[in-house]
Formats: sequence, C-alpha cells, structure tokens
Amino acid sequence: MTCSAGLSNTLPVFTFNGAETMESTIPVLVGVGLAFASLAAHSQQFPEGASTPTATEVKQYLADKVFKVKLEDGNSWRLEYKSNGYFYVNTNTGFNGSGQWQAEDGRLCAQLKDRDRTCSDVRLHQDLLHVKRASGEIIQYAQN
Repeated sequence: MTCSAGLSNTLPVFTFNGAETMESTIPVLVGVGLAFASLAAHSQQFPEGASTPTATEVKQYLADKVFKVKLEDGNSWRLEYKSNGYFYVNTNTGFNGSGQWQAEDGRLCAQLKDRDRTCSDVRLHQDLLHVKRASGEIIQYAQN
C-alpha cells in the first residue's frame, strides 16, 4: 500500500497493488469529521446582535456587583467584582478564591491568586454580559 497526495488533490489516495481507491479513506474521513464535530459542539457562538463592549463598559457592568453564573455542566459560581480591581469567586463545588481583574475592549482578564492571568472575550446582549470560557462555552453574568 502506498499513499500520495498531489498539489491538485488535497485528499490522500491509497494504492493497493497498483489500484487507487477512495473506499479505504472513508473511515478515516468519517473519524476526522466526528472529531471536528465534537470540538464544534463545545465551541459556542455569541448571540446574534451582541455588541463588543469597550473597557469602560465592561468595568461599569462589573464594578461593585455580584453575579450568579450557571455552567452547562450544572455547576454554578458566585462572582463578586470590586471597583478596586479585586474579585472573589465561590462555587457550588466548594472552591473559594480571589484575585485581580481588568477590563479591556471586548475582553475580561483575571488572575486568581497563584494562577496565570487569563483573558476571555466578552459581548453585551440584552443587558447581559456574555463571556466565552477557554472551553468555548459561553456563560452569562446575571446580576444576583
């Protein structure tokens, strides 16, 4: 068996005893397709019509407020953002933490104590802040 891919043909062609066949590539292509479909299922899109907030809008939305966040796995978070740049998080699984937050145009950045700084894309839609997690899940910050 040999495999070749020419510039004009981006799919590999498998040759068995000199005969080309695409039949042997179908299981490979189906597997690759399923893998990409699985990734796409976890990567959500912001609601249609959502706007990209400025850093000032993100600060105004979060500062000195408490939010309840529900995750798609059923867990929940309580997030409290202070105007001085500090935040606190409590989860239903028992995790409690604190750190610093910063608003950027279209992004919310945070650094929990003893963790790396991370940034997430954010959008505003129907008076709710939507945040895209590293997993691709989009969560809503609903004021508590």
